Amino acid sequence: MAPAKDRIIDADGRRRLTRSEKIGLGSVATLVGVAVLGVVAGLLLDRLLDFDDALDAGGEWDEGGGVGTRWQ
Repeated sequence: MAPAKDRIIDADGRRRLTRSEKIGLGSVATLVGVAVLGVVAGLLLDRLLDFDDALDAGGEWDEGGGVGTRWQ
């Protein structure tokens, strides 16, 4: 009995991808796409929102007198 072929060769002589290889490439492409979208969303949020204003909303923390004067 001849061994079964595990690689499919097309008419041009190129090896076609197996199902597992296609799934692996699709997974990698999805991960890269999500990472790119995350970076773009982060950059947009950074440009649109000024987080320094939100953090400084309470005014200067020690009000110029040093840390000790805040609690006196």
